[in-house]
Order: sequence, then structure tokens, then C-alpha cells
Amino acid sequence: MSAFVDELEHLRGPSSADERARTPLPLDGIKIVDFTQVFMGPSCTQLLGDFGADIIKVERPGAGDISRNSFPDKDGQDNPIFLSINRNKRSVSVDTRTEEGRNVLHVLLADADVVVSNFRSGVMERMGFGYEELKKENPGIIWASGTGFGPVGPYSHKGGQDAIAQAYSGVMWRRESDDVKPSIYPTTLCDYITGMHLMQGILLALRTRQASGVGQKV
Repeated sequence: MSAFVDELEHLRGPSSADERARTPLPLDGIKIVDFTQVFMGPSCTQLLGDFGADIIKVERPGAGDISRNSFPDKDGQDNPIFLSINRNKRSVSVDTRTEEGRNVLHVLLADADVVVSNFRSGVMERMGFGYEELKKENPGIIWASGTGFGPVGPYSHKGGQDAIAQAYSGVMWRRESDDVKPSIYPTTLCDYITGMHLMQGILLALRTRQASGVGQKV
């Protein structure tokens, strides 16, 4: 337990970026607990970190973010793909299946400004970190979620991926000529665009909270 306490104190304190003397950034002092992984969610939180937010990234014990291991690379878990969308972040490995792990996260979330996830709809609620639960202890928290098919509707339980969004939207059919087969864009276009929209929603919620003092669900 002492290791958990030591790590928790480290995460509750200022990041090394905040300790450096530099020009103040717009999101200095904003604490974000980041449950996101792969591309869409991490691209959102990375941009928030670029503008000064303190990002605490929650990762799975032993494996971490899926993007640490999805692409064979000689640099292992700290491969260029992972690093390209996770700069400006600090990571903590927490087992959310244990009571001890959940208690650690509740302490981190108690004074967080924003919590971000990109799990399937309903996962955060099942883990005990849904908006209705968290706002009881932290009324000012902004609870942001990016999902493949939204929180309601016939596909809400399904997982989303960039390639799936490209197929459903018809993007794959935009090609040079009819004899060229539909193909996936080499850039994760949908993930990055969705990440930017999620970031915009978080920024608007932060602006609204300045006036009301109350958080919201994004």
C-alpha cells in the first residue's frame, strides 16, 4: 500500500512541466485524469496537455495503453507511435478491478477538473466512475467521453475504430476511379477529427464552469 501512497502523492503534486519556469499557458492548473487509449482519446488529451493541462494517464498493469504493444517496434512499449500521441502526460498503472486501485482513482478524481475516456458506452459506469457517481464528490468535474456510436441507439454497445467509421461514412469510396478498390486512409482521419471535437467540447465545458461553478457531461 505504501507504494500506492507514494505514487499518489507524486501525482497529486505539480508536474515537472509546471515546475519549469516558462510562459504561462491557457490551461495551467487544470488537472485531467485520462482513461483514454489508442488514437482518438489520446489525441484529445495530448492537445489539452500542449496548452498546459496536467494529464495523468491511467494505464493497465503490465500492458498499458493498447498502442504500446499493437505495433511491432524495436523501441518496445515506448515506441514512436505511442509517444506521438502521449506527450505532456504522466502515467500511473492502476488495476481498476481491485478495491485498492479504485480507491486510488477516487482520490485522484476528487479534485480533478476533467476525466476523459473512450471506452464503449457504459464501461465507466460499470467501473464506478460514471458522471452521476463522480459529481457527488466533485460537483465541478467535467466528464468527457468519446465513443464509436454514441451513448444511445442500437449500436451504442459496439466498439468503434477509425476504419469502421471510414467504412460507415463512405470515405473509403472516395477514390481516383471506379476501377480502384475502396481502401482505408493511411492516416487515422476519423480518430483525429473526433479527438479534436472532444477537445472542443471539454474547452467549452471549462468555459461554462467558470460562470456556473458546476461541471457537466460532454
